[in-house]
Amino acid sequence: MKGDLMVANRVNFQRVYDLAERVLPAWVDTTPPSLEERDRYWVEQGLIAAGICLPTKVADYGFHMGRALPKAIYAGMLKQGVAVPVQAQLADGETYEMVVHRGQLKNLQKAVEGEIKAQRTTFLSFFDNLFWCRGRDVQVWNYRNLMEAYVPEAKRQYGYFCQSILYKDRLVGRFDPKLERKTGTLRIKALYLEEGIEPDDELVSGVATAMRDFMKFHDAKELVVEKSQPSEFGEKLLKAV
Repeated sequence: MKGDLMVANRVNFQRVYDLAERVLPAWVDTTPPSLEERDRYWVEQGLIAAGICLPTKVADYGFHMGRALPKAIYAGMLKQGVAVPVQAQLADGETYEMVVHRGQLKNLQKAVEGEIKAQRTTFLSFFDNLFWCRGRDVQVWNYRNLMEAYVPEAKRQYGYFCQSILYKDRLVGRFDPKLERKTGTLRIKALYLEEGIEPDDELVSGVATAMRDFMKFHDAKELVVEKSQPSEFGEKLLKAV
């Protein structure tokens, strides 16, 4: 925590440490910031990373400031035009005042006008930074990101460690994977689509492409789906993969 040592390398899951002066590049400014400079930096970086969020979530992005957002810092960012209020409709159908960093305004406008369209399908772990603003999963996508690894098996709703399925601009489902390394089998113990999501050909194709990448990353040769809801989704996915 003092910065005397830094991670210089990793061997498998083992961290290799060395003295900071042999790891940190000489061009890095190590002048200690004031507490105000530090907090201002954290708040602004959180706003940039979040993309768009409620004002109460600005300091909630990975910097352990929680709701204790220094009001003076946020007020200064609003006054300087660094933080820009916008009106946005969330998953409950209500309109809220949210906030974006001024550097994101062009991208926001392009998204509104359809110039930027989400096309990719990928899988997100429970710890993915998309979920770092607490509660935004439900507010924006009406989707609850859950990790049930510490929940007794009999009380789990979905599975041990589910991966969320991000399909274009929607969180459409999740699956609970288990890798059997000896046989090269990726076993999907449970696969779910959210209520109201249909497993049409385009969605299945996108998930299948992401699943092939997922299997390649884990060096898995075979895919097994033990349970699927709806069952049609699992059947289509196996055929597409």
